[in-house]
Amino acid sequence: MKTRFFLAVTIILATLFTSCKKTEIFPNELTSIEKSMGGSLNGTSWEVVSVLSIPKNVHIIWNEKSPKVNFFVDFVELKFGRNTCSKHYMIGGEDVIVNYSNCVVGNQNNQDLSDLFEGRFKYLMSENGESMIMKNDLETEIVLRRRITLGTTTSINLTVQ
Repeated sequence: MKTRFFLAVTIILATLFTSCKKTEIFPNELTSIEKSMGGSLNGTSWEVVSVLSIPKNVHIIWNEKSPKVNFFVDFVELKFGRNTCSKHYMIGGEDVIVNYSNCVVGNQNNQDLSDLFEGRFKYLMSENGESMIMKNDLETEIVLRRRITLGTTTSINLTVQ
């Protein structure tokens, strides 16, 4: 009985330690992989923190329920709650070129973001890879924060008799 109890506790502690260790290592590995690929955005997911456009007189900051930006192979997906907007993009040197797409969303702040997120942007990744600033020649700046969307679930069924 005691042996099974200690075995169960050992398995649980080993699983917790292993899962904590994986989550600590993962962002650093992802950042190093991303840098070795030349800053490729494919497969990354971001939250929009703010958007600023001086000529359009737009300055929006999201604290809650911020729009999401997901980069795929050749298109970027903007998610505004239930509304989704897709735009074609490509990487040219150190620039991200986002093509126009007719997206209509209900919220004015989200519509402004959708309208401003097109053209040629320089992107600056933070050292730790957790944030990114996208700037274009038309004085538009979009600040993004990385979303970690991968997760694993492990269930252990223990029977102690």
